[in-house]
Amino acid sequence: MSFPTPRLARPLLAILLVALAATALRAETPAIRYRGLAEGRAEAKAGGKPMLYLFTAAWCPSCREMKLGLASNGEVARLVEERFVPIEVVDRKREDGANAPEVQELLDGFRVSGLPTLVVFRPDGRAAVRQPGFTTCEETFAFLREALPRLEAAEEKARRVGR
Repeated sequence: MSFPTPRLARPLLAILLVALAATALRAETPAIRYRGLAEGRAEAKAGGKPMLYLFTAAWCPSCREMKLGLASNGEVARLVEERFVPIEVVDRKREDGANAPEVQELLDGFRVSGLPTLVVFRPDGRAAVRQPGFTTCEETFAFLREALPRLEAAEEKARRVGR
């Protein structure tokens, strides 16, 4: 067995350190684990967390860019996983000619006219806030931070009107 010469040792050590640092950073950045509709709804109902619907499609480059941007930002990923139940709702109309009935019901019910669209929705169905279209990570982070207070305000308004 031979060992690298001193001239090669430093570059090899540098490569090893960069690889270890990248692995450590990936381990510290929480991923967003999107649930399916049934799993997400059950989790939201059991835990009382609002659902965060990400309406997306396979053909949509802005959807992929936004989803990747959210997952790669540790602060956003932590906020999503701690305060919401993230659910990916995939529009398959272009590929399959029609969506599954529950997907089409959500698209119609939340008036989703463009992708991507984010919707925060209470498990009891009382209120929703939405953000249509592509947004930067910073804009999405601001929307998510304000989503819960906006839900509370919408619920209060609905209670006053319903009296």
